[in-house]
Amino acid sequence: MDTRLYLNLDAVVKMRGQREQNQPDPVAVAILADLGGVDGVALHVGQGSESRERDGRLLRESVSARFDLLLSPAADLIDLAFNMRPDRVILVPERRSPHSPLGGLDAQLLKDALAKHIEHLRSADLEIGVRIEPALDQVKAVHRAGADIAVLSTGVYSSCQGAAAKQTEWIRIVDAATLAGRLGLRVAVAGGITLEAAEALARIPQIEEFCVGHAAISRAILKGIENTIHEFKAALERGRRQPL
Repeated sequence: MDTRLYLNLDAVVKMRGQREQNQPDPVAVAILADLGGVDGVALHVGQGSESRERDGRLLRESVSARFDLLLSPAADLIDLAFNMRPDRVILVPERRSPHSPLGGLDAQLLKDALAKHIEHLRSADLEIGVRIEPALDQVKAVHRAGADIAVLSTGVYSSCQGAAAKQTEWIRIVDAATLAGRLGLRVAVAGGITLEAAEALARIPQIEEFCVGHAAISRAILKGIENTIHEFKAALERGRRQPL
């Protein structure tokens, strides 16, 4: 199965927001990542994010890689998808603060709202993913809501301390990915993925897409974004060759 690497540009946007300047420009970073062979870029647009709306429109015009728009399931934000025309929309929680982890939506609790938003987005011929915690009930809820992609949050796995805790979370991800594959959902992972975590997660055959963000941008400061994309892709290839 092919593996695809996506770059989440939120870390670049946060860096820009620390000073009242226009640098670093996430669109410029996306263009360099595109030249480096990234398969897609992702941008989270939340409430009151006029600058990110501008970023999204420029990304759509400037980058040949696929463009994911990350939105919380709120009617006013969902309508942004019709204006920006991304390749697909990933429904995610709204951040409580710029520095809080994204985590996953509670697809069971929000099942009716998710189904409504997904049906609305489907009218624009968009693919739809939902970011969830790696739990079987969440995978089932995403499937019932009619999504195309289950995006499993790996934030807990990436931040686990201790071998036992990490193994427990690993099993949750494997079980969730296996069920999603059986239900006909495509499977992606996102959240705190380092180079080492990318290689490990690539051992799970059902996972097709890997969205990296802060770790990749941090590495790119030292090695350049194009070299970083190459390194992450090489890590995915190594992981695919290893048995689960």
